[in-house]
Amino acid sequence: MPLAYAIADGAAGVSLILYRKALKNTIENLRMVLPGESQRSLTASARELFRNYSRYLVDYAMFAFLPEDEILKKIVSYEGNDILDEAVKQGKGIILLTAHLGNWELGGLFLNSLGLKINVLTNKDENPGVDEARTRYRLRHGINTITVGEANPLSSVELAGALFRGEVVAMLIDRYNPLMGNIEIEFFGKKMDFPAGPFILSKITGAPIITGFVVMEKDRYKGIIEGPFTVNNGIYEAACKAIESLQRNIAKYPCQWYNFDMGGAGSGNERW
Repeated sequence: MPLAYAIADGAAGVSLILYRKALKNTIENLRMVLPGESQRSLTASARELFRNYSRYLVDYAMFAFLPEDEILKKIVSYEGNDILDEAVKQGKGIILLTAHLGNWELGGLFLNSLGLKINVLTNKDENPGVDEARTRYRLRHGINTITVGEANPLSSVELAGALFRGEVVAMLIDRYNPLMGNIEIEFFGKKMDFPAGPFILSKITGAPIITGFVVMEKDRYKGIIEGPFTVNNGIYEAACKAIESLQRNIAKYPCQWYNFDMGGAGSGNERW
């Protein structure tokens, strides 16, 4: 592993040179999360973020070949067991919202090890090979992938069915997805568009919403679960609480927020 990480660090340095747009977007994201930081400090944080991401990719590749019990040993602490238990006891399935923060794929493996059936919502990748590799990786560990968009017009039926069976539906929400509608929420002082779909789904099915993240602390992974957030009447209040959880954890681990995209402004607000 030390050798693999050393190679990953070198690859991160090369990426900083080759992927200038991603670097620029990363610095702008960090500027939003870390207001008042100098350009030099933001650039240094961006370098650390690229290095962390390269190491995450090493772990992702390694986990594809390790037995599940060996993978789960990588998570040495777990916050929010009582929150997860509360959500499970409601018996209406669970909507898990996460972000490109830390090792999000590891979170699915962890929840699966607790006996929960996991369904991961994903967009079709431009590279079919990426989709195939990702799906194989998840299936190997008993995780189902549901693709949204034109490739799967019945995805909403699949999502509702999974929740009615008491399963977990997990999705990333820190990138704008026009297929899921949008809801405008303040995020680090800016009005941003986030997917409205998970909150509408919660209102229809009664499934509670939780947020979950797997982050690195001192070369060890830690799981974090917050919530549950239940949509009663309107969806805006529950959405704000979930996004507050997202913001709080990104602010705590800014150099593990691997969102390399920034969209243009739309209707006066920002879109990822």
